Amino acid sequence: MSPESMSSLIINGLVIIISIGLIIKGKLLRENKSSSGISASSNETSTGTALIICGVLILIAQVVNIVESFG
Repeated sequence: MSPESMSSLIINGLVIIISIGLIIKGKLLRENKSSSGISASSNETSTGTALIICGVLILIAQVVNIVESFG
């Protein structure tokens, strides 16, 4: 395995870990607001939803990138 592909794999792995972190943080924000009884239109619920969407999009992009590179 060449050094370029190894470094690309490491960077993709780190970005995948970050995207999973975004998804988890978004879910935590949504759960905290829904359990406290505040309406679903609150700012933190919207932030949680945005974090989940961004995390999923980044995760999909990185998986496609890995498949294209090594598939």
